[in-house]
Amino acid sequence: MSDQMSTPADFLQSLKKIEAICATFGIASLSPQIKAATDALSDGGIVDVAVLGQFKSGKSSFLNSLFCREIVPVDVLPTTAVVTRIGYGPTDHAVVRYLSGKIEDVSSDSVAEYVTESENPDNRKQVALVEVESPALAKFQGVRFVDTPGLGSLFRHNTQASMDWLPRVGAAIVAISIDHPLSEQDLQLLDELVRHTPEILVLLSKADIVTSGQAEKIIDFTRDQLDRHFGRTIPVFPFSIRPLFEKQRDALREFLISRVVENHETRFGEIIAHKVRALIGSCREYLTVALQAASADEEALRELRGLLGREKDDFGQIRNEVWLVANDHKTTVQNASFKRFGAYRGELTTKLLAELKIKAPEWKGHLSKTSTAYKAWLESTLEIEMKTLSMQGEDFLAPYLTQSQAAIARAVRAFQDRLAQAIQKALRTTLTGAQFQGEIAEPSHPDVRVGKTFDIPLDLLWFVIPMLIFRPLVNRHLQKQIPWEVEKNLSRLSAQWAEATNRCIDGLARQALEFIRNELAVVERLVSETRDRRQEIEQALERLDPESTPVPDSD
Repeated sequence: MSDQMSTPADFLQSLKKIEAICATFGIASLSPQIKAATDALSDGGIVDVAVLGQFKSGKSSFLNSLFCREIVPVDVLPTTAVVTRIGYGPTDHAVVRYLSGKIEDVSSDSVAEYVTESENPDNRKQVALVEVESPALAKFQGVRFVDTPGLGSLFRHNTQASMDWLPRVGAAIVAISIDHPLSEQDLQLLDELVRHTPEILVLLSKADIVTSGQAEKIIDFTRDQLDRHFGRTIPVFPFSIRPLFEKQRDALREFLISRVVENHETRFGEIIAHKVRALIGSCREYLTVALQAASADEEALRELRGLLGREKDDFGQIRNEVWLVANDHKTTVQNASFKRFGAYRGELTTKLLAELKIKAPEWKGHLSKTSTAYKAWLESTLEIEMKTLSMQGEDFLAPYLTQSQAAIARAVRAFQDRLAQAIQKALRTTLTGAQFQGEIAEPSHPDVRVGKTFDIPLDLLWFVIPMLIFRPLVNRHLQKQIPWEVEKNLSRLSAQWAEATNRCIDGLARQALEFIRNELAVVERLVSETRDRRQEIEQALERLDPESTPVPDSD
């Protein structure tokens, strides 16, 4: 192992070496990690500290508290796909980077127009990244904080934005609400982060909602679970923006300054080294499988090839297993969607009936005019209400997608474990395999339609219906229409959200099956096409030997 601290040029050389070896042997699954580490080296040693966690876990409030001023918008609605990166600058300034490549300078006061769901719904402005500079970060020079969208509340245009950022993470702060410590999703996120950075801190937000005694127990429980799960200590800090928590906020701020900011150049080197070591380890696993296959006797190879052949022949069974998991989750989504949206029926009906009593006296004239005014009012009012409920439904249904993603990933891992056992038995070596991270596609948003106001076209007979006499009867008819219109639109909304969400689950299942096909193909190629490449493989392994690769030891 190198005794001297590696330079950026050394790291870049190592990454190019890994990239070339992966290209030679068709190990494409490591490409995203290689690119992320290469991009990080081009940033001049600045450490990106990403703040991640579930929606409404207090990430933005934490950052504003850390900076002692409101820089990051805090919105009651979910944020969009837009990642916000905040660093020191002599003046308050913001830059918007669009997906098209366009760059626009904007006022730092206008950041909310680009990163909040209320002002940029579904990221319609096609923003890729917003970069904010402020003198308020003078204590944090050499570090940039990355505010990522919530993981568990939104769909691909936000959740995936956070997941896509993981390979680029320098250090990570994972915000977890203190009343829901260490869920399965939190541990999955931490498992993924450990692959990309050695610098992780857990923030137990909203510490004010529990007593000090309860907080101490939760902190101890969280630390113990993290120690057991990862076999190392991960710092845990309670946090709240409420008064009486100043000491905790100051302690957290000083920890970040002393741990990351004051030694950011050293930390940057350690973080890049961590990424390079992980890449070397993964690349060596694949090459070792190829080398063992090139050296194995025919009997062992026949056994392994036979198993690979059976896995290919049994792909129909694997496909059935994946779709069984997907369909089970789709049924859960459908039931949950109908139950959730159906719960608003009584409240919304009562609200519309009350509004109708106020609006109806304003509609003068014959029956056709009354019918037209009523339909216009009902359509616009229902559209507003459905859009509001749709936003709540988005927050509600997204965790089902992440649960489906985790379940399908477990099915993929089960396949990989079988493959690993076969490789271990035949070649006496291990292969962890590439990490499956299915992308959650963004579902289409539901529309709102209002049906005919009358069961028969009475408004066409307006000239024979004297409204002076029949207006009370007409108004009662309009009132009777309200419950049906509410139920119809809530049912349509729930069905459309369930259908859109389930299409995403179908997409995850298809991605998983394609991933399994590719893994089989990679292993089959490594096993069958490397007999005559033994010397080339050995040379590649020598090039990746830790003794010859400029990567410093871990702490």
